[in-house]
Amino acid sequence: MEMTKELAELTGIMSGDGCLSSKKQKYVVYISGHKQDDRHYHDNTTKKLFMDIFGKEIKVQERSDENTLFIRFSDKKIFSILHSIGLPIGKKYDYLKVPDCIIKNSILSFCFLRGLADTDGSIVFSKQHRKINYYPRIEITSKSRNFLEEVLLILASNGFYGSISKRGIYCRLEIPGFKNLERWLKLIGFNNKKHIRKIEARLGPITPSTRLELVTT
Repeated sequence: MEMTKELAELTGIMSGDGCLSSKKQKYVVYISGHKQDDRHYHDNTTKKLFMDIFGKEIKVQERSDENTLFIRFSDKKIFSILHSIGLPIGKKYDYLKVPDCIIKNSILSFCFLRGLADTDGSIVFSKQHRKINYYPRIEITSKSRNFLEEVLLILASNGFYGSISKRGIYCRLEIPGFKNLERWLKLIGFNNKKHIRKIEARLGPITPSTRLELVTT
């Protein structure tokens, strides 16, 4: 299947909070999220992507005993396409990488990064020696340092700056400062409203105009 903007964004989602698993002739695609924070995102963005790309209607379900939601279905064709792109089967972090066809194309890279940040990213405000939390950072966490280094290279080639640190079993990519945030909103944007709400709660209505709408080919 040809790599499109929609598929690049879905690949970012799968690289963040998704996985592929195969057992007993079942080819499972799985995505998880927070029951409250991510419900609107998966109901509106993730479901639309699967429908637009594959014609697949998916359900967002909740775990009654946990604060999580999930998407889970078995589809050999979709599973095979996602795996052929480069998404690993099973425990992904030793093999997770950004597909070459995405790295080589800035527009596809931006779509991938949006999907990744919408799922595995967060917005943090710190004091930076002031009395209030005012200084913004975009953070993306992963168990794979090599994967985050690829992401940082993509960002650096498009005018961003950042660094990677390790805490416990996780690595964290930090993209700090107002210039980075403004550039991210202009070039990449967020589809997960929880990020937008957090930014606007601190900084007011977002300017310049951002690419919040779901991209279409």
